[in-house]
Parts: sequence; structure tokens; C-alpha cells
Amino acid sequence: MKNLLIAGFIGVLLALGACNPVKVYLEKNEMANPDAFNTFYVISQFYDTQAFNSPVLEENLQRSLTEGMERFGFEQNSEKPDLIVRYNTVLTDRKKEVNTMPMNPYGFGMNPWMWGNPWMMGPGMRGGGYRVEKYDLGELVVDFIDTRQDKVVMRISAVGEINKPDHKSKNLKSSVEKILSEFAKTIKT
Repeated sequence: MKNLLIAGFIGVLLALGACNPVKVYLEKNEMANPDAFNTFYVISQFYDTQAFNSPVLEENLQRSLTEGMERFGFEQNSEKPDLIVRYNTVLTDRKKEVNTMPMNPYGFGMNPWMWGNPWMMGPGMRGGGYRVEKYDLGELVVDFIDTRQDKVVMRISAVGEINKPDHKSKNLKSSVEKILSEFAKTIKT
């Protein structure tokens, strides 16, 4: 019984992780000696823009990055940091096709007797098809810059779909957590 509960719990965690709308990509890793970095400083790549055009999200992003780096044992130093954590956010309008065909276990709107079933389709869905939905694609790019070499030694980006205004905050928090987790995996190996 205990093993069944543990297996169920792991299954739920995997399902929730698979549903997470944020994907993380390690784009560049040239960090030769992670132990050489003790101090850091967080900056925005573009000083005149804010994260997703929101001062609240900008402040939350800087705080999350700073607290995350401090959790890994780095010390914040604005005067002479070993590592600069530079970030940039991008929000682009996108479109996608959504299938409006009702789900049927027999496939393609047919039953085993090959009769069409028009009563199971909702209004405006006769025959199924596709519709186009608009959404925003949010991207957070974080560069880790070695100040001694003046070179980007690691770049990690997170990309997620944003359908509602509150998704910006949730996805930004999730993006920072995943980026810092990827950073931690890289510096520990």
C-alpha cells in the first residue's frame, strides 16, 4: 500500500511537471571553473525597459535572481563582482491553431457503426475544424558574465506561453526558479 501511494505521488508530480508551461534551454556553457566566482551583481540588459513592461515584475525579477544567487552561496557586490547576472525579457504576439473537433474514442467523429453523431457536437462545432487563438510568448534570457574575461560564460533562457495577465507573474517566477536550478546543476558538475 505504501509503495502504491509513493508511486501515485510521483505520478502526480510528473504530470504537474509536464503541464508546466515554461521550458528552459541552456544555450551556452563555457564556465570552466565555477569555484572562481564568489560575488555577483544582477543587472538588466536594457536599462530603460522593465520586465514585461511592468515595474512590479521588474522588481520581483531582480529580487528573485538576487535571492537565488545568495542561496547558492554567492555574495552580492555592486562594486567589483566576479560574475554579472544580466537579464532580458521579451514579449511577442503569436497565433496558434486550436482543434475544435470533439473528442471521440472511435476517432474522427465516427462511431463503430459509421454513423455520424451531430447531437454530440456543440453549437458552431458541426463538422469540427480549427480556429486561430492569439497569445503572448514570454521569454526570459539570463547571461552569466565573467567580469575578468568580460565574456558571457553561460546563457540560459526560459520560454513560456502567456494567455492571461496573471500568467506573466507565475511564469516569471517559475522561469527564474528553473534557470537558477539549471545554473546550479551546471556549476556542481
